[in-house]
Amino acid sequence: MQNIVGPSSSDPITITLVGGGNSTHCLAPLISSAGSNYKCQILTRQPSNWSSQVEVINEDLKWLPVTSIKCEPSIITDDPQKVIPQSDIIWFAGVPIHHNPELLRMIKPHLNPHRHVFIGSICCYGGFEWVVRSSLGPGNYSCFGTNLIPWCCGTLTYGSTGVIFGAKRLLRIVTSEGKDRLNLKAKLYPILRQPLADTHFLASTLWPNNSSLHPPILYGLFNDWDGESSIVKSNLPTYIYAEMSDESAEAVCQMDEELVSIVGGLRERFPLDPFLQHDFSLKSCILENYEDQVLDTSTTASCVSSNQAFKQHKIPYTDMGGGEVVPTLKHKFFETDLPFGLVTFKDIANMLEVETPLIDAMILWNQRLIGKEFVRGEVGTVTIDGEDVGECVVPSRFGLELDDILS
Repeated sequence: MQNIVGPSSSDPITITLVGGGNSTHCLAPLISSAGSNYKCQILTRQPSNWSSQVEVINEDLKWLPVTSIKCEPSIITDDPQKVIPQSDIIWFAGVPIHHNPELLRMIKPHLNPHRHVFIGSICCYGGFEWVVRSSLGPGNYSCFGTNLIPWCCGTLTYGSTGVIFGAKRLLRIVTSEGKDRLNLKAKLYPILRQPLADTHFLASTLWPNNSSLHPPILYGLFNDWDGESSIVKSNLPTYIYAEMSDESAEAVCQMDEELVSIVGGLRERFPLDPFLQHDFSLKSCILENYEDQVLDTSTTASCVSSNQAFKQHKIPYTDMGGGEVVPTLKHKFFETDLPFGLVTFKDIANMLEVETPLIDAMILWNQRLIGKEFVRGEVGTVTIDGEDVGECVVPSRFGLELDDILS
C-alpha cells in the first residue's frame, strides 16, 4: 500500500514534537502527511540518533488502510530556540509525564509572547493544565491534550521507525472546560484521523489510563517483593496485560471501583458538568476505545487481557544473571504513575471524603520501592505531606479546593 496524504488546511501549521519516545515516531509521519501546510519539527535530547526520514508502520488496517507512512521532519534538534518561537502547536509526545515540569521550564524563555501557541500533551492525565499554568504562569497560550494516547504503539528502531499496533476508535481532545473555543479539533483531525470529541482536564485526569492499570497489575504481582531479591524469570509473566494474573486482575477491578467512586463524588458535587456524566468504568472505556479489538468482552479483566491492541506491551525487568530478574524500578510504571496518578487521585478523594484502601496501599508500596516519601501514615490514614510531595501533582497544593477544581 502507498503512503497516505490527508486533507490540507488553509492555514500553515507548524507543530513541534517535544520528546523522542514512541508517540513521536508515530506522530511525525502523521503530521507530515496531514496536508501540505502541516510542518513537523522535533525537539529531542538525542538529535544525532535520528534519521532524516521517519516512518511509522501501521498494523491496524481497520483504522487506516495503509501499512506505512514516511516523512522528513523539517528539523530535528536539541535547541529549543530553533523551533519553539515559530511553533503554532507544541506537543509533548513520547515523554513520561513526570518530565513535564522540567520541559515546560526549558521552553518558557523561547515562547513568542506575540504569537499564540497551543501547548499540549499526548495522554494528558496527571493534571496537565495545572502543571502548565504553574510552570509558565500567564501567557499567550492555550492548553490541550489527548485524553488518552491515540494508539497502542511502540518503537521498532529508535530515531527512524515507529509502529502502531491498534488505534482508538474514539479520541477525546482535552481543552479548558472542554469547550474547544479555538476549534483545535479541526486542526488535529487531519493528523489523528479518528473521531474526536471534547472533554476537560479534570475528567481526563480521572479517566482510566496508565495510572489505573499499571500500578494494580504490578501490585498484584509484586506487593510482597522486598525490592531487592531476584526472582526466577520463568515464574513471571512477560506481557503486562495479556498475561495478567488473577491477583492482578482482582487489584485492577478494585482500583476501577475506587476510581469510579471518586468520579461519583464529583458527579454529585457538579451534577451539571457534562463530562463527568460519562461512564468512567474501565470496561466501558476499553470497549469505547477498542471496540473491535477486544476478543472477550465478558468482564473487566478479560477486556484488558484479550485486547489485541494491548498484547505487545511487556513488563520491564532487569537481568540479574542465572535466569533471575528484578522488576525495573527506574521506569515510568513506577516513577510516573505514582506521583502523577495515584497521589493525584488520593488528593481528590480526600476532598470528597471517599475511602480508597487499595490506592492507599499501592502508594505506600510503590513509594517504598523507589525510595520516596510522598505520603505518610497507613492504609486509611494516609496524609499527603511526605518529604517528596513537591514532586507530585496535588491539586490542593496548587491552591485548588473542591469548589474550584473544575476551573
